[in-house]
This record gives sequence, C-alpha cells and structure tokens, in this order.
Amino acid sequence: MQKVTDLNQSINQDTLTLSGTYGNEAYQLKKDVVLFVLRQSLLESGSKAFEMVNRSLYEKYRCEISDCFEKPEYLVDVLKYVYDGCYTEVVASMKRGLDKFVEEDTIKEFLGKID
Repeated sequence: MQKVTDLNQSINQDTLTLSGTYGNEAYQLKKDVVLFVLRQSLLESGSKAFEMVNRSLYEKYRCEISDCFEKPEYLVDVLKYVYDGCYTEVVASMKRGLDKFVEEDTIKEFLGKID
C-alpha cells in the first residue's frame, strides 16, 4: 500500500519524471503509473464495476488488471462488456489521469489502443 501512496503523491505533486529513467526501470515505472490510473478510473465507477472488470479479465483471458498494460485489447474487450459498449468515461478518466505523461511513447501507445 505504501508504494501506491508514494506513487499517488508523486503524481499529485507533479514531480515524477519518467524520461529520466532507462530500460526496465523506466518501463516498469510507466506500467505502474498506467495501472494506478486505470485502477483509480475503474474505482470511480464503483467497486462493483472494478470487480466485474477484474473477474471478466480472468474468466475470458486468464489475466488480471496488472496484465492490461501489455494487453490493452483485453481491457477494451472487457470494458465494452462491463460498460455495455459505452466505456468512454473510463477512457476519458484515464486520459485525464495520464495527461502529464502523454508524451511518453509507451503511455501514448497504450492510450491509442484503448481509445
């Protein structure tokens, strides 16, 4: 839980710089940021929606939310199912949450695949 709190504080303070890290560390940091914002965006819709997304990912693809950075197409498919085809608010919430990092290539690519 401490890692999430630290990440949230970094994002809110606008002090997190992703460009200054390299290799696997940079990739993992970008993934952590995206997954944090994804979870936060899903929870804005309520814990029931979050649970449905998580359960549907496992039932259909045998994966978890933590796998969605590498497999955004799984996330899109499940969001369409859970939100009955209208999942634009979740994507909009993610875009707002990732606004500071939109120029990062892997984050930009992820957002392009879920949009």
